[in-house]
Amino acid sequence: MAFDADFEDGTTSARKQRRQKEDRKRMAYRRAIEEYRESQALHAEVCDFPDISTPRRPGIWLH
Repeated sequence: MAFDADFEDGTTSARKQRRQKEDRKRMAYRRAIEEYRESQALHAEVCDFPDISTPRRPGIWLH
């Protein structure tokens, strides 16, 4: 049984491409989770100030 370098390179290259594709997919998923968490944190901060989120009548200023 002889060693076929071309076959091995093709298999390795296919594995490497598949792994890179999986890594890109995994990183996109991770970024989506991070963005969601940041969005939730920002929403929680804004909700801590209910006076900011309620509309005011024009001409009324609070000091």
